[in-house]
Amino acid sequence: MRCMNQTTATQPAAQAVPDGLLPDRKVVRSLQLERGAINEEARTVTLAFASETPVERWWGNEILECSTAAMRQGRLRTGANLLCDHNVRDVVGVVESVEIGADRIARAVVRFGKSARAEEVWQDVKDGIRRNVSVGYLIHRAVLVEERDGQETYRISDWEPYEISLVSV
Repeated sequence: MRCMNQTTATQPAAQAVPDGLLPDRKVVRSLQLERGAINEEARTVTLAFASETPVERWWGNEILECSTAAMRQGRLRTGANLLCDHNVRDVVGVVESVEIGADRIARAVVRFGKSARAEEVWQDVKDGIRRNVSVGYLIHRAVLVEERDGQETYRISDWEPYEISLVSV
């Protein structure tokens, strides 16, 4: 196991880090919305936004560790925004709560606003039109866990989600 991007004062950075793993470089991944988790009266929906399913990146495979030790939850727990298509100017709601299940899937309860735009998106969610969920996050630490046939797999053991989006693709 090789540690990448270790930047604490006690341990210097290990070897060169692939560009996609640099701190402060935004990364996204997507899941599908579960329609059964809609509460129309409260204008909320529970969204699965991260799992440990490997995702192929240009630099190798990425596995987001979904544990309370690995996922920095501060930004989400203090009311991060629910966006459309990762557009910071297209805010349609707010993150109300976050949890990581025993199934190692990170979920958030999001509440939709009452603006015209938020109402439009809320209706699309209820109608099953908008189904895709994505999370924007920063990678703070990654560990190389496997190298097979020239393909590297990294376990992201310290990461920070900063927004959740409903996305078209």
